[in-house]
Amino acid sequence: MSGIRISGLASGLDTESIIKDMMRAQRLPVDKLKQQRQTLEWQRDSYREVNLLLTNFRDSTLNMRLQSTFMTKNTSSSNESKVTATAAATAGDVSYTISKISQLATSATNSSASGISTDPNNKISTTDKLYSIQDKFQAGAFEWKDTGTGIKEDISIDSAGNEFTLRKLGKESIESVTGINVSGTAFTVVEKLEDLDESQNQVFVDVNTGKMTFSKELEADSTITAEYKSIFKDSVTVSEKAKEVTLTHVGITDIKGDAVSVKWYERDADGNIKKDADGNSIERTETFTLNNSGSALAENEFSIDKETGKMTFGKDLEKGATVEASYHHKYFEFEMVTHTSKGEAVESFKFDGKDNLNSVINAMNESDLGINVFYDEFSDKITMSRTESGNYNADGNGKEIGFRNSSFLKVGLQMDQTNEVGGANAKFTLNGLETERTSNTFTFNGVTFTLKDKIDPAAGDVPVTISVTNDTTKALDNIKEFVNSYNELIDKLQGKLKEERYKDYTPLTDEQREALSDKEIEKWEEKSKSGMLRNDQNLRSLLDKLRMDFYTPLANSDSEFKQLSAIGITTTANYLEGGKLQIDEAKLKEALEKDPEGIYNLFAADGTASGEKGISRRLRDSLTSSISTITERAGSGTKTNSQFTIGKNLDSINTRIKDMEARLVEKEDRYWKQFSAMETAMQKMNEQMNYLMSQLGGTAG
Repeated sequence: MSGIRISGLASGLDTESIIKDMMRAQRLPVDKLKQQRQTLEWQRDSYREVNLLLTNFRDSTLNMRLQSTFMTKNTSSSNESKVTATAAATAGDVSYTISKISQLATSATNSSASGISTDPNNKISTTDKLYSIQDKFQAGAFEWKDTGTGIKEDISIDSAGNEFTLRKLGKESIESVTGINVSGTAFTVVEKLEDLDESQNQVFVDVNTGKMTFSKELEADSTITAEYKSIFKDSVTVSEKAKEVTLTHVGITDIKGDAVSVKWYERDADGNIKKDADGNSIERTETFTLNNSGSALAENEFSIDKETGKMTFGKDLEKGATVEASYHHKYFEFEMVTHTSKGEAVESFKFDGKDNLNSVINAMNESDLGINVFYDEFSDKITMSRTESGNYNADGNGKEIGFRNSSFLKVGLQMDQTNEVGGANAKFTLNGLETERTSNTFTFNGVTFTLKDKIDPAAGDVPVTISVTNDTTKALDNIKEFVNSYNELIDKLQGKLKEERYKDYTPLTDEQREALSDKEIEKWEEKSKSGMLRNDQNLRSLLDKLRMDFYTPLANSDSEFKQLSAIGITTTANYLEGGKLQIDEAKLKEALEKDPEGIYNLFAADGTASGEKGISRRLRDSLTSSISTITERAGSGTKTNSQFTIGKNLDSINTRIKDMEARLVEKEDRYWKQFSAMETAMQKMNEQMNYLMSQLGGTAG
């Protein structure tokens, strides 16, 4: 509203009430539009409520398309302490006899031949750096190598490609590549990725990540052999002003260039970092050179204990300074092989002197070897076991876990392949057939057996019988649950169609709401919302379609059960219930016992025409179509108003309301201006009258 509003100062009229009454009549069209909008919103919400019901029931039709819903099996064992079993829906109604179990399947295990610590009273710590505690292992446990001398790595290619990564590089950088070949063919290393020539045998190696990109695709089952030197680029921050810092690694072999750099920020007397004229922090860098002579250190020199990585400088380094050093260090490696259900698995491991025994154990456990390794502090031994049971190395020496040329495994961990036990197949006699399995749990003709203990006929053990029969109870319960869900859906849809519509209870206007209590509003709106979908044609069509889906016979079926009535499911006698279903449980159970597969097809058969489809597939198609139709009309939580019919109508009404309210504001302003003008005029008249009366010697009364 604009302008100054003068309310009855001169006239004594209740201008505000007069204008409010005048505007009430003007607002009637807007109130009607708002009531229409509210009705549409309620109708939209009712449709969406129905769509949720339909979606939930449609989801339940999935179970009725599963074979396990109708053809569940019961299994029984004459001796569950020896053998248990479960059966899939496809298993036949048969019996099996296991007359002998001479051997259960076992996993291969191996343990240290003796304690791995040289002193049983001072055992190794699994968290200490291996280089620091190498003397606690047996002599010759470690064959230390130098990253500066070189690393050799073989990579087996499982699938064709042109990008592969060096795994032994770890967090280090490649200093130089001395050679790369693929199954004996040498590849030239280029300096830049764009230098690769597809016509040549070339490879680019990212020195920071170890990623190798070849100029051509490498074939599966080939092997990449890479030889390279690595270097560790260390960065250590000085926590307090001091002359000593310790590098990340131990067993340092040499410092690159015999020099390190130290960077720090200049600070004032208060410890604040100084800034230059442009406001940038002032950073200083100083190079320190290695003093190997053992003489006193100059200020710009440092010495190093290569065994521990401890560095000593010729002067104090500032707190927060960063020491940057590139160096080579010692490492060791070993290789293991296991025989698995997927074939032979070979893994190569590389560890630095800073690694500990826990790091080694975790790496083995997380590898593709399929083993579980742990250290027992009490016995001071390492134990390894295959995660799979069975013998997968029958053509070799029968051993499942192999150690290849590794002093660490053989001397350090005291592992000897000859000490391996287990890795055996289960051996048993099933229905007179002597056979083997790598696991104590195996599946035969849809029946999963679990062998638990030996059966020795010579010792008087009785054969174990496994019986498989149809479980009609579970199938019956599944069908009953589905029918109940359908009846509940029919109940709710019928309720929507028959819900009373109270035309006299239109949505409340804002003014009406102000005059009622919350309880009165609730009662009023309960009737206002009622019957939003009364006699809705979409819902009526859906109910008719659902009834047809249930009662159309299944075409091309060899079973005698081609429609619901044949298995004891019919509509109730009360037609007012809208086609609810009822079940003759005795007849349904008899049908399930006679032909469970036929009943499964009645519900789940697939086909092109509707009559060739099972009931649950027809229902899903009909429900999906109705859900789509309702969504086009009422939308969903993810759609905007412009994407569905009711939403478009709401947008149109909102636009009309906005336009009309803008005009009402203008009209109300005009009324106020008119009344204000009248008040101003009357005020001037009163002032003139008072003036005339004063001139005539009287007073205005």
